[in-house]
Amino acid sequence: MSDRIALSDPVTRIRGIGSKKEEKLRAMRIRTVRDLVLHYPFRYRDKREVRHLHQLTDGSDQLASGMLVRKNLRPLSGRRTVLECTFREKDGVFFASFFNMPYLGKSLELNREYILFGRMYRRNGAIIFNTPEIYPPGSERDVQGILPVYRCAAGVSNNDLIRWNRTVLDRLETEEWLPEEVVRERNLCDEAYMLWNLHFPAGTGAYRAARYRDQYDQLYIYLMAIRQNRARRLEEGRDASIPPADLGPFLASLPFELTEGQKQAVADIEEDLTARLPMNRLIQGDVGCGKTVVAEAAIYRVLSSGAQCAFMAPTEILARQHFEKLSRDLEPFGFRTELLVSGLKVRERRQLLEDLASGEVDLLIGTHALIQEDVEFKDLRLLITDEQHRFGVNQRKSLTGKSAVPNVLVMSATPIPRTLQATVFGDMDFTVIRTKPASRRPIITQCVQESGRKRVYVSVRKELEQGHLAYIVAPSIEESEDSGMVSAEKLYEEIRRMFREFRVGLLHGRMDRAEKERIMESFARGELQVLVSTVVIEVGIDVPGATVIVIENSDRFGLAQLHQLRGRVGRNDLQSYCYLINYSRSESAAARMKALTEISDGFEISEEDFRLRGPGDLMGTMQHGEGMNHLISLFANEELVRIVSEDVDAHLTDTMHPELRARIRRLSETDNSDIL
Repeated sequence: MSDRIALSDPVTRIRGIGSKKEEKLRAMRIRTVRDLVLHYPFRYRDKREVRHLHQLTDGSDQLASGMLVRKNLRPLSGRRTVLECTFREKDGVFFASFFNMPYLGKSLELNREYILFGRMYRRNGAIIFNTPEIYPPGSERDVQGILPVYRCAAGVSNNDLIRWNRTVLDRLETEEWLPEEVVRERNLCDEAYMLWNLHFPAGTGAYRAARYRDQYDQLYIYLMAIRQNRARRLEEGRDASIPPADLGPFLASLPFELTEGQKQAVADIEEDLTARLPMNRLIQGDVGCGKTVVAEAAIYRVLSSGAQCAFMAPTEILARQHFEKLSRDLEPFGFRTELLVSGLKVRERRQLLEDLASGEVDLLIGTHALIQEDVEFKDLRLLITDEQHRFGVNQRKSLTGKSAVPNVLVMSATPIPRTLQATVFGDMDFTVIRTKPASRRPIITQCVQESGRKRVYVSVRKELEQGHLAYIVAPSIEESEDSGMVSAEKLYEEIRRMFREFRVGLLHGRMDRAEKERIMESFARGELQVLVSTVVIEVGIDVPGATVIVIENSDRFGLAQLHQLRGRVGRNDLQSYCYLINYSRSESAAARMKALTEISDGFEISEEDFRLRGPGDLMGTMQHGEGMNHLISLFANEELVRIVSEDVDAHLTDTMHPELRARIRRLSETDNSDIL
């Protein structure tokens, strides 16, 4: 047997991976050597240098040393404990808390030097480490270096992945699949170097070179795929045109006049639907701009021709909301709208599918239930997806496959920078709705430091007393050893005590679907006045009664995500408020907060978000877990997007390397892409 290992080899080719480990890896979707080496670290432990207190950076992993001068084991609720320690070094003292490690107190000796590594925070002038790794004197050589941290699963440890990747990368055979002139002109490192330094960086320069090559590769594969898809659509040339129809009756039925942005969107769709090639258009607009009524106009247009439409939403509660609105608006014109979600009785579902196949159902609304094999249309001509980035590639492919010539309309409130519209999303046509209905007021946004937190909740009480609803958002579900973050569960208990006369609900991602739907519906109906939640509300239903949102630890969220969360309020003609509670003193957090308080336009927010985040560096992008396998994280580097786009166009007609062809095929088969 050769000592060399190929990317296509099964993981059992690696020494130490038997049947049991193979089963555990399979649960992590790691079946081949390629899957293993592409399971990149989500962050690194930078243990290159022991730093003094004045050199420590707030909110990041740090290596420090000091003499233990005090230790105290304190009980918490239940059986939980915290060991509180005080250390002294030349700059002063710092503190460390060890949760649920009572045995550690017996082994640590007072007046002895220790090395600590972990996340450090500054609180009221004090430097605090939360459950750091701790090493005795003389351990420097054991903790130095840059070590990867992987996402693991039961039965597969971080040390396992480190050991296996070292074994593989020592013996891996790679072959260059990019055009030679591209590698030479763009000064790209080879793939073996890239993989080594993405797993085990030799230093910042080596990591950046590897990171650049990986970003280049992913964009090259993606852009080549969409260029090919667009060329294929043009070659196939199937007639997808739909006969013209008079939109007058539908527009006259609306209780308002369309904004200029909505009128332009309707005109763009009309032009697409009368063209021979299938429509592939993205309607992009901030929350509250009126995308849904534009979709309704497209639906009316297609149904009037005798064809059918499908509308797919990312959650059942959002699908139900669309169903209630669309069925009410379209019923006067004689169109039949139905809802397909999980939980339908067998007889009801069977009858619905029979009516759909016979053409008696004009519009079908649902979630991923629409893509099931037994769902058949008589003449599906328009597919609409809401927040399509929430669906996987295969899900979208399955739904478009139910039509011979599908016209596709995508609605998204996620702003996409102009550069990406022209390159990464080059196979789609864009319509941007920038105008909002005149009745919508700008959301008043304020950033508040921890000291002003009480004043925020006084303002929340005023809104509740007026009969309005409030969102309170936390970055994590449970109380963490990382005490720098507010947890939803702890916050829920605090808010219940604070607002005893109001009904408070808790919502987070670990709840089952039915429970989440029940809680959101209770909040939407006003049965709950306050909803404490994690970011699961980022894309949610329309709750016009909600006028205030408080985002705890706003420094822990990205700028675009904060804007999406802010969009949960301001959905009526009432004045709405967004309070950002910032616990960090970092300059980057301050810049994000300042941008959000000054900018209300989502498109400007997206541009500013990418400007602030930049392309990332060794302890930046990767340290905060923005996985490199998500293409959206690459788009900050507009210059790279431009370069790769030029190179793809220059080599679009070249004979394709088999490895590139295979990678494009795997991209089309994957079901976890976050890209539209």
